[in-house]
Amino acid sequence: MDYDYLARIKASIQLYTRKKTSNILDGEFGSIYRGRSFDFDDLREYVYGDSVRDIDWKSSSKTGRVLIRRYIAEKKHNILLIGDSGKKLMGDTDAGESKSDIAMDVIGTISYLVNDHGDDYALLTHTDQGYDFSFFKSGKIHLENLLLRYEKCLLKEESKSLSQTLEYVAEHLRRKMIIFIITDMDGEANISDNLLKRLTVRNDVMVVSINDAYLTGSKIFDLDVDSYEKEYMLHDKRIHEAEVSDRMKRKKEINELYKRYMVSRVEVSRKSEIVDKIVELFEKHRNESIAR
Repeated sequence: MDYDYLARIKASIQLYTRKKTSNILDGEFGSIYRGRSFDFDDLREYVYGDSVRDIDWKSSSKTGRVLIRRYIAEKKHNILLIGDSGKKLMGDTDAGESKSDIAMDVIGTISYLVNDHGDDYALLTHTDQGYDFSFFKSGKIHLENLLLRYEKCLLKEESKSLSQTLEYVAEHLRRKMIIFIITDMDGEANISDNLLKRLTVRNDVMVVSINDAYLTGSKIFDLDVDSYEKEYMLHDKRIHEAEVSDRMKRKKEINELYKRYMVSRVEVSRKSEIVDKIVELFEKHRNESIAR
């Protein structure tokens, strides 16, 4: 495994935290989990992103600091990471970066954050031997093993469709979870209304969609036929306009579907924007949870 992944992820998170002068997890991530119990475990100081409803005004007045009730549900989550794979992730994004590298960094960043938060997390992917499902655990060794498993999975050209993997989750995993789906445009096209309905009955779902390269441009390689696109197609304005229109239509349809089931979504094209996009995803889902 390339341990530069971990070093880069850690550096990106630390840079973001210094830039925002706040802890990512105490704010956006700490309150994304749906629901509240009546019993809270302890108190902590308010940080930007917390819900005002959770302020303990009595304790705050005594201490002179704004204190937040930290619920038991907030302290321990079950996080399921579903990493898409297959030949389609061997291509590039619309920014010319490797989709598989971005998928690795997204999985690694989320894993690093939830591990730092003390949550249990697992990875579900598909290999040529079938589904690869890790146990719900935490710790540095678990994080490294999880990334190694996903890296190996990304090297395989064959994979089950994302919908088949999600069907497996809906059918076999009964615990309440926060589910992160890392996929691309093709993967999202396979997520049906009925499947999403089943997944969100007991789980919170968030999606990181890795943008695809356009069919037009310079030196576009078609993974389906293992050859470069013909030169006359690469700079055809009509083809480009048709593809842009099709993508906008797809995006509108998937956003409408996600809105029905309060699924949060962000798009990623570059490694440099991953941490910002994941924090944006946490914040979107936190706001949707409050609105429920």
